[in-house]
Amino acid sequence: MPCNCCEITDNTFGEDDAKANLKDYRKRGPAKQTKLILEAIRSLKLKDIALLDIGGGIGTIHHELLADSTAQSATHVDASSAYLKAAEAESAKRGNSERVQFIHADFTDVASEISQADVVTLDRVVCCYPNFRELLKSASSHAKRAVVMTYPREWLWLKFGLMISNFIQWIIRNPFRVFAHPIAEFDALMNEQGFKRTSTRRLLIWEMALFERNS
Repeated sequence: MPCNCCEITDNTFGEDDAKANLKDYRKRGPAKQTKLILEAIRSLKLKDIALLDIGGGIGTIHHELLADSTAQSATHVDASSAYLKAAEAESAKRGNSERVQFIHADFTDVASEISQADVVTLDRVVCCYPNFRELLKSASSHAKRAVVMTYPREWLWLKFGLMISNFIQWIIRNPFRVFAHPIAEFDALMNEQGFKRTSTRRLLIWEMALFERNS
């Protein structure tokens, strides 16, 4: 379901970027912040789960979790057609095409059409959404067990860097923006949705949070 968000994302995350990301993944494995998500999910000791990967990019998370039987199936939603194409190609190479449903859309536009999953992941996705509350509410409503996500840390210098980046985007008339949303609001919103933060890991730029549904 292509949308205005998809058009903006396609213009920003194109085929060259997707191919470069896939080549790097095949050579070096998951990116550092993605590894934190994978470690958090595996710490739950679950097997054969249904995974919903929002903004899944080249599909690293479901490639890895399908490979070790942590996941039995996955739904991959992404607004970038180029990244979705790369993810499909890698799934076919791994023999997992029938285990992954690929959807080209802004997740919030199609959320009502997507089934619940055991675990929902958002790797560097929240920072691309101006309305992160709607995104997290939709994501959490689809998670039976846990939501795992990465987002920029609340460093002052990082916020300043994002301001400069967004200013450059404005100058070149690219509507895509990156946001450093208040982390405390993530926790408050997830608590309201019935989830509790049970793990936090940090890198220089990125922070990973694991939220588990209250029993």
